[in-house]
Amino acid sequence: MISLDVYFNAKDGNDAELERVIVDVWMEAMKQQPGFISASLMTPLPEEALDAMGAIKPPFSHEVFSFWESEEQRQAWVARDIHQEVWPQVEAAAEVIVYTVSNCDESWNI
Repeated sequence: MISLDVYFNAKDGNDAELERVIVDVWMEAMKQQPGFISASLMTPLPEEALDAMGAIKPPFSHEVFSFWESEEQRQAWVARDIHQEVWPQVEAAAEVIVYTVSNCDESWNI
């Protein structure tokens, strides 16, 4: 199993639009793909709460972690026409997008 970890900052601070595109467009298409297991959209706690815990403020406004049976299946999704249709909508809503792919050697309740 692998994990695709994508980090975003919303364009012009429009978090609601970025979240809408991630959830209603990108995730709707992604969850129908062979090999897709699950995904999570995360946003940081308010800065005051992070400060009170001594936690850092993440450099990104949104994180998406998706889990796939294999890297080959994830790459097949990226090559499909539907990805070419939905991904530009995500790019249009984000100012910054960076990602990494990791092996998932152990998992709990995924």
